[in-house]
Amino acid sequence: MTTFEEEISSQGKILRARAELGADAARRAVESWRHVTHLLVAGRGSSDNAALFFQYLAGQELGVLVALAAPSLFEGARGVNLSGAGVLAISQSGRSPGLVEVLGHARAQGRATVAVTNDTSSPLALASDHVLELLAGPERAIASTKTLSTTWHALAQLVEALGSQRLEGLRELPDVVERTAAWALREELPLDLLNVVGLTILGRGVGYAAAAEIALKVREVSGVRAEAYAVPDYLHGPIGADGDGCCALVVVTDELSDPVLRDLLTGCRESGMATVIIRGATRDAPACDAQIVLPVTTPNWVGSLAAVVVGQVLALRLGQVRGRPIDTSPRLSKVTLSA
Repeated sequence: MTTFEEEISSQGKILRARAELGADAARRAVESWRHVTHLLVAGRGSSDNAALFFQYLAGQELGVLVALAAPSLFEGARGVNLSGAGVLAISQSGRSPGLVEVLGHARAQGRATVAVTNDTSSPLALASDHVLELLAGPERAIASTKTLSTTWHALAQLVEALGSQRLEGLRELPDVVERTAAWALREELPLDLLNVVGLTILGRGVGYAAAAEIALKVREVSGVRAEAYAVPDYLHGPIGADGDGCCALVVVTDELSDPVLRDLLTGCRESGMATVIIRGATRDAPACDAQIVLPVTTPNWVGSLAAVVVGQVLALRLGQVRGRPIDTSPRLSKVTLSA
């Protein structure tokens, strides 16, 4: 068994162990955000995909505007006016260049800052007012798994702490992740359709955040040229660039209606693409080449993380089929070095 596979399997247990401490830390952190008008989030790589998830979840559950930071705008003395913002930075290592600068500008303007990181001694943690520790332990495989799921967990805890009631599905999340990982690791997945020249992964809302993370993991671990799009953007034009030798993998969440899904799959087939969907059991089965039906019925946002776990297993299996070194992922670094 590869280290990457071991870490996929470990995620449910880790989420369960951090649940109480993470919830307490989230409640303390949001006290400094009680009077903000919006939130700004900075991240890179998988952390940027987590930020996208937070943007949708906080918007859907709380009606809170969440903007994604562009760290290059915070280089040097000029910066950006952050009036009214609460500022959040996400980095499992806490060492990605550019993120500390975002927090520095925020604190200089008197804005309350929160860091989500796996290293409480990191520059990012030391630069923030509050720290949400992932408590994931050392991630031994280069491509991230458990730090991604613990980040989504921490962000969901933030959403609950910011709101006035419990977030549906939050307490069940560790069990869902554990069951999904165990199921996916023993499931027969449609690798023949996915092992292609080009893989386009599509979703909408939290499903788009999941698609972005799956595409990143597939590309890092398997070497398949994977890219992600929000479904409306893809239908607007990029669908015309795909065709024979390509495959569309669609993450189906509540934001993606049945009529739009049918139009998407029809357009993909007409262009010559194979089509595979990841869906919950309560969604109708559309016409496609293969389906991956999640083994759990969950709230929408929880299902998006279950889809990510399936995507981690897809990356693993595609990498094995292609003879890739799974645990070292060529040219991939634990720290996103580009500012």
